[in-house]
Amino acid sequence: MKKIEFISFTHSSPLYNESLMLRNQVLIESVGRSENCRDFDFPEKDIYIVGVLNDKIIATAIMTPIDQTSVQMRQVAVLKKFQRQYIGSKIVKKFEDLALKKGYAEIILHARDTALKFYESLDYKTEGDFFYEIDIPHIQMRKRLNKV
Repeated sequence: MKKIEFISFTHSSPLYNESLMLRNQVLIESVGRSENCRDFDFPEKDIYIVGVLNDKIIATAIMTPIDQTSVQMRQVAVLKKFQRQYIGSKIVKKFEDLALKKGYAEIILHARDTALKFYESLDYKTEGDFFYEIDIPHIQMRKRLNKV
């Protein structure tokens, strides 16, 4: 497999629409929902990260600042044919590196029940009980980042 390039950008980038299509396909349509991921964006503050292979976006995540020390990792998605090839782990690592570079000390996320073990394998810790977002069970998770 050719090397994956990771790119961060803002809402005004031409990459936005392609990343939105990937998020809709993987996170919404795959579970039989009809929402549009655009409805969950915060264009004034979100930073988008994508993994690009052969000029095609195959993975994406969103960084949403919460306060001076915390960011939320949202809408992490990898195209189905690239899942279970460590691409999700790589985009999470790029997310963590970018968060550190921007001075954040922790990442918070809402993991679907089906992604819990994935995030636990990356040292994210659960907090509280399961709750529902768009009728799908989620749990809050957190990771403190180690400054280098």
